[in-house]
Amino acid sequence: MMMAVAALIASTAFTVSAQSVPVESITITPTSAKLAVGGSRTYKAEILPAEAAAGATVEWTSSEPRVATITANGKVRGMAPGTTVLRATCGDKSAELSLTVALKAPKVGNYLFSDGTWEQGAVVEGKTCVGMIYYINADGRTGKAVSLDEGEQLSWSKATVAIPAATDVMDGAANCAEIAKIPDWASGFQAANWCVSKSNENLKWYLPAVDEMRQLFAASCGLVWVEKDADESKGQVNNWTGNSVTMVNKDGKPDTNPYPDARAAFNANLAKAKGVALSADKYWTSTMMSNDLVNFLSFEGGYSNGQPKQYFHVCRTRAITSFPDPEPIVPMPTSITEVKKNGALSVQVTAGVATLTAPKAIKAVEVFTLMGEKLGVDANISGTQATLTVPQGTLYLAVVTMADGTKATAKLLAR
Repeated sequence: MMMAVAALIASTAFTVSAQSVPVESITITPTSAKLAVGGSRTYKAEILPAEAAAGATVEWTSSEPRVATITANGKVRGMAPGTTVLRATCGDKSAELSLTVALKAPKVGNYLFSDGTWEQGAVVEGKTCVGMIYYINADGRTGKAVSLDEGEQLSWSKATVAIPAATDVMDGAANCAEIAKIPDWASGFQAANWCVSKSNENLKWYLPAVDEMRQLFAASCGLVWVEKDADESKGQVNNWTGNSVTMVNKDGKPDTNPYPDARAAFNANLAKAKGVALSADKYWTSTMMSNDLVNFLSFEGGYSNGQPKQYFHVCRTRAITSFPDPEPIVPMPTSITEVKKNGALSVQVTAGVATLTAPKAIKAVEVFTLMGEKLGVDANISGTQATLTVPQGTLYLAVVTMADGTKATAKLLAR
């Protein structure tokens, strides 16, 4: 293996222990090809002949670490839906296993991660927990999650901003879209901006509408709020019929702490992810009652009412997101077996510089990590050759585009 960048053709090449008996074959066991996100399994490499297995060093790789990671001892962990190729290499022999990773159906209390996946546990190496699922849609695969943190002492809007048409009672994302139509809305609408600023390419966060906030309050009580036709046998409730009607009444008066055990358990689940507990305070919604008033929901009994939206009135702010069922990750090409067969590219390494030679004039060279991130690597192109260096420490995929538009790839391993 050369010191800096080594070409990887057909399969990943690694340093292995010297052996007096050559390896004739390598097999991956078990052959189980399915795993759940959050699940784990340990694979083994069976080497023949037995004399070659003694003292042999096996290197494990996953072609798509976003889908599944693998340790030096063959332990695999599902990270996101998709397919990856597990490879065990010993000497000049290798074996591959195609592994499909899938998400289990979400459950209330599962933790949501920034990549749009969910798991039962909140702490996962390589992933960031951002919320907790509190509502599942009828399809059983999508739903809503609440942010781990919350904003305090935020105003709904400044007194001088224009009035948005944020009147939807069930779609906070639509309300936030109306707010975003106001010029300089981010500085004029603190609560909505605090929520929306959490968004990334996978999850869009927003200030919940009043009925979405009722769903959250009900979930914190171990119940499911629905708009109508509640089925009590399924733990459903829909008995909010007005701004001053609470979910639970005792002796004709509002119960300020309904379902205390369930609420304590809900907050304890948030605490496991280092989240902020839902308080018995007022929370903003994104639903305007009128040009002057905005709905808030009190978590001391679950009743809603109106609050002047001007800057000197504040409530707590909690963000929610409607999470989709993530699309499986499409693997990047990780094998250049065809390149080896047709001789489209040759690779030489000298003093840490890789020289790629193509059969036709090279137009461009792009370099990607196996996670799909494009690197800002400048290649020196001259006719049919391109030279480049890449950072040390990982695998890269070089995509060469020739003058006629055809492409070829080569793997590079920085040592």
